[in-house]
Amino acid sequence: MVLDLYGHRDYVRCGDCSPTDGEMFVTGSYDHTVKLWDVRVDNKESVIEVNHGNPVEDVIFLPSGGMVATAGGNSVKIWDLIGGGKMVYSMESHNKTVTSICVGKVGKESGEEALQYRIFSVALDGYMKVFDYAKMKVTHSMRFPAPLMSIGFSLDCMTRVIGSSNGIIFAGRRKAKEDVGESKVGNFWALGSVEEPQRRALRPTYFRYFHRSQGEKPNEGDHLIMRQKKVKLAEHDKLLKKFRHKEALVSVLGGKNTENVVAVMEELVARRKLLKCVVNLDDEELGLLLGFLHKHSTMPRHSGLLTGLTRKVLEMRAEDIRASDALKGHIRNLKRSVEEEIRIQHSLQEIQGVISPLLRIAGRR
Repeated sequence: MVLDLYGHRDYVRCGDCSPTDGEMFVTGSYDHTVKLWDVRVDNKESVIEVNHGNPVEDVIFLPSGGMVATAGGNSVKIWDLIGGGKMVYSMESHNKTVTSICVGKVGKESGEEALQYRIFSVALDGYMKVFDYAKMKVTHSMRFPAPLMSIGFSLDCMTRVIGSSNGIIFAGRRKAKEDVGESKVGNFWALGSVEEPQRRALRPTYFRYFHRSQGEKPNEGDHLIMRQKKVKLAEHDKLLKKFRHKEALVSVLGGKNTENVVAVMEELVARRKLLKCVVNLDDEELGLLLGFLHKHSTMPRHSGLLTGLTRKVLEMRAEDIRASDALKGHIRNLKRSVEEEIRIQHSLQEIQGVISPLLRIAGRR
């Protein structure tokens, strides 16, 4: 071992040497960082560090040596090392994780579109993208029938090889000059795949038919229809959906929300199950119900339902109430609250009797 460098906090996934300086290299790690190393530095620390934002799957130097490209997540990013690690551009045209990138030459043999360097990227979405980093745009895209894992070019950029997750290798070679007579399109895209199987025609009976264009991103002017968020049901709502009526009533009585208790009682009345639930309550659960009736049966908003329910509870569970001191205590409290409400109503009637003649006299004037 010549040199041992430490700096990454997770697995080092990839690396590349500088094409202009043999003593500098770059590494990418699953800790989301890319580090530039110089073996001439005494402290053995990285010279530049950038954060890709996702686990880094691949990193390469561009031919100039002053820029690097990193792949991770669904994006390929270009960084300016001479500018101190500034991000120049982020290409996010893939729908799944980008697994590999490389640099190769494409274009015609001569003219304005003579052989130029491009960044090639492959991803788990089965697409190979060609990125022109001079114009900062994706120029070509090719679909393969399987998730792609790696891509490479020969030294003369005449042959490219792509590896897929199902073990198939797709290889293509640029047509030589002697083949121009057969095809005047002398570019890379005329190349076929050595191992690429023929895809069957898409029919409505195939599973792929219903998943076509699922990975396409919307255009700027498209109208998006968002999927509705799943409503989170409360515990008593889940029990009501399962027709566990007594458990739903006990569950809501244990809470502090009066509206929920009344709503559950009204639902049980509609299902004709409220009195059956009252009969099946044990002493502790009956105590919860009597406590609720003591607090809220005299409220004008709910008195119509709760007063009738109180009368039915006293009729149906009279023997259980006589046998339990705790239930007797609830009944005494309930009696006091009802007597207090009756006293208040009598006082209001007396006041009304005093005010009514005065209002009639005032109305005559």
